[in-house]
Amino acid sequence: MEIERVSTGVKGLDAKMKGGYVKGSVVLVTGKTGTGKTALCASFLYEGAKRGEPGLYITTEERAEDIKGDVRAMFGWDLEALEKKKLIKFISVKPVIPSKVGVTGEEITRIIKLFLFDLTKRIREGVASIKAKRLVLDSISIIEMFIQDPYLCRAATIQLIEQLKDLNVTALMTGTVPEVTEALTGGGIVEFLVDAIIKLDFVPVAERFKRTLTIRKMRRTEHSVFIHPFEITKDGLRIIEI
Repeated sequence: MEIERVSTGVKGLDAKMKGGYVKGSVVLVTGKTGTGKTALCASFLYEGAKRGEPGLYITTEERAEDIKGDVRAMFGWDLEALEKKKLIKFISVKPVIPSKVGVTGEEITRIIKLFLFDLTKRIREGVASIKAKRLVLDSISIIEMFIQDPYLCRAATIQLIEQLKDLNVTALMTGTVPEVTEALTGGGIVEFLVDAIIKLDFVPVAERFKRTLTIRKMRRTEHSVFIHPFEITKDGLRIIEI
């Protein structure tokens, strides 16, 4: 039986993974600050909008207005126009960080549960409101930072990924790699739970191309194992063939 694919929206990338992301999979897009995670995720939703596949962008850190402004500056894409057509929807869900000193462990646990409940509720409502086929969660790192207990963090992440799969969407979730670490996310947990991993780096490959992309993992499909330079152009992201 042929596996259904969902185009990445990055020129040259679909061919590196037998035609695109596996439909219904959860993909971790990880890398240090400035490596192009937002650009890659926006390209994914923009490609979906062009194909009539609505997409939901959940942000847990940045303001939706800032993300739309950054995308417009990079590519000239008018995401607000796509919002009016219900082809893209932005939702901001941020945890309420306690301001007072001496918050008890019980209170922290309650706040965490409320945040996770609100996050999953807003995701479900957002998907239903536009019949989303694609989803971006930017970023999963806020959960890893917010939930210090490794067991609770793992349980929460498993629950979140299962919720995404139940919604029958193809989902990208971003994670930020700390500057000095071997893990692919801050907590080193998410990479074991997702279906695929796209790792972005910012390194000198040649004089012109410093951003690179590696498909570190992809279940149920063959994929390139090479490091691929890519560039952010006014026409979108593009893999550089070398």
